[in-house]
Amino acid sequence: MNFQTVTLQVPKTIYQSARRTAKAVKRPLEDILVRVLKSSLPSLEGLPKEMTKELIGLESLDDAQLWTVARSTLPPPKQQKLSRLLRKNQAGTLTERERETLDELISESERLMLRKARAYALLKWRGYAPTVIERDNNK
Repeated sequence: MNFQTVTLQVPKTIYQSARRTAKAVKRPLEDILVRVLKSSLPSLEGLPKEMTKELIGLESLDDAQLWTVARSTLPPPKQQKLSRLLRKNQAGTLTERERETLDELISESERLMLRKARAYALLKWRGYAPTVIERDNNK
């Protein structure tokens, strides 16, 4: 793993809490702080390069654009087709072509969910409270 050195001033209460945790689990303070940062930042590890690049690109969007991504949905005709194909798949009656279409729609749906999750995470990091995010998403 590649490391960067950072000098960081943290509030005393956070420092004391991290220090107590480090002592309790018998780990260096640096390990605890890295774990906390890693768990609180949206990770892109393990994703295909193209998807990682696309999700990183969301960081340059303004808030309004992020809200658009966060509120986006699969177009209704695709949603209906996906539901129909999932039902046929469950019944075991898919043709090979329908299987390919289902795989494509699932992939598109998963990509959309990742984009939405990343957009919401970025909005949260920009200061939007979860209650505001939920309320705005229900508009």
